[in-house]
Amino acid sequence: MRAMSPESDGVGAQASPPRLSPLGGLTVGLLAGGVMALSMVAVRLGAGAPTTADLLADTLTRLMPPALFDFLLERLRFVAKPLLFAGVLAAQVGLAGGLGVLYSRYAHRWPFRVTQPWLRGLLLTGVVWLVTVGLLTPLLGGGFLGLALPGNPPTYVLAQALVAGALALPLAHLHRLALGRRGLAYDAGRRSVLQWAVSLAVLAGAGGLAFRAILRGGAAIAPSRPSRTEGALPPEVTPNHLFYEVSKNIVNPRVDVATWRLAVGGDVGNPYALTYEELVALPWKEEYVTLTCVSNPVGGDLISTALWRGVPLRLLLERAQLPTSAQRIAFYAADGYDDSVPLEYAMKEQTLVAYHMNGEPLPHDHGFPARIILPGLYGMENVKWLTRIEPVPAAFRGYWQERGWADTAVIKTTSRIHLPEDGASAPLAQTLVGGVAFAGARTVRAVEVSTDGGYTWQPAELRKALSPFTWVLWTTTWLPPSEKAYTLAVRATDGAGEVQTAQVKTSLPDGATGHHRVVVVIRGQAP
Repeated sequence: MRAMSPESDGVGAQASPPRLSPLGGLTVGLLAGGVMALSMVAVRLGAGAPTTADLLADTLTRLMPPALFDFLLERLRFVAKPLLFAGVLAAQVGLAGGLGVLYSRYAHRWPFRVTQPWLRGLLLTGVVWLVTVGLLTPLLGGGFLGLALPGNPPTYVLAQALVAGALALPLAHLHRLALGRRGLAYDAGRRSVLQWAVSLAVLAGAGGLAFRAILRGGAAIAPSRPSRTEGALPPEVTPNHLFYEVSKNIVNPRVDVATWRLAVGGDVGNPYALTYEELVALPWKEEYVTLTCVSNPVGGDLISTALWRGVPLRLLLERAQLPTSAQRIAFYAADGYDDSVPLEYAMKEQTLVAYHMNGEPLPHDHGFPARIILPGLYGMENVKWLTRIEPVPAAFRGYWQERGWADTAVIKTTSRIHLPEDGASAPLAQTLVGGVAFAGARTVRAVEVSTDGGYTWQPAELRKALSPFTWVLWTTTWLPPSEKAYTLAVRATDGAGEVQTAQVKTSLPDGATGHHRVVVVIRGQAP
């Protein structure tokens, strides 16, 4: 009597263990990778837990040459994040396809029979999980078991276990199904039918939950958005839902205010931590401040104004008793972001640890529970989801500084034409021309408009700014002399008398420069 092969499942000895072709293994792996990708999205959007997709995206951003990063950001703008997210997921599905090839080739050497997919799947889950949290995560900068990640490392570990199971269990079941289609005999009894019914129900349920999480949280992907009101001048104060938003994250964090603490420490004489209730109970002030992104192109939409309420940072630093050697103050965020500014900026009266925006608690995408507001500096210095403040050496470099951006990015003088829009047609009649101008903390002294491509300039009317730290709205009227296409341009002069430069420069490393221009076609007489 011959001994049965471990893969024979009681059907009789087999000449060789059943295997799939490389193409079959690839197909099985890609299908399992698709389930894994869906589960990863569900975990990220549904539970807010970080995944390897976040680490891979962050690593790609870190390794990408700054010039290439700026080139892609300028051209892709608001689709950059969804493309990056989709690319990372696609790459992981591709790796799963490769894993399927290896698994189908060597599955006959694994413990348990092909007809025990749950046991094989659980074993493979453990292997994938160990590789992810023990090898891949440290290589991507997250530390062993994700201990170097911000937030809650146990949550990351559990999330990776769920994602690993979402790959391994379908892989084992799909492998069994594929072998069955090749003619491998299985017990068709009630137990087998029940196992298949349970397996398919679980897989279908997992897919349904993933799609539900995608539909519910899909808006969280690529949160970067512009601020523009089409066909009109922007409101002086930007509503919260229209305020531009940019972050390094594929999905922004949601901080639990009940457990949140703002730590003020490091090399100080009196380190301490504040709860949210303790922070808002401190003496506060309000200030209108305009923020703009360092990656905002000339004439771009990444600029908005709000009324911010918060505690002057100077009060918190004085309470902490800074050493006399302090040169820079660093800010750390719940999403792992960090930045720093020279002490002189941190100690200015208008620098706030803000917790209200336009009379409401900070929205989650704008840094709830607290963020830094640094008038006159580009948005990347205004750290959101603040968790820690401390003095650091002069050589400290933050998240974007390590990637080639300016160390302390002072806002350059900029101006933009809102009306008329580029490519618009207008009648041969008086036309309203208007927009915004901004010079950081230097104020705007004057705005000039050219209707002949920059050869001659005429002054525009300025509306009084809400504060020394906000944009100004400007308008003028223009009577075109004839029917043709005109190039309109705008330039501003700051409070120190310096005229906005016409030199065209990209945003890397410290902000774009140049005059904003639009083309307007004048056609026919006004009715």
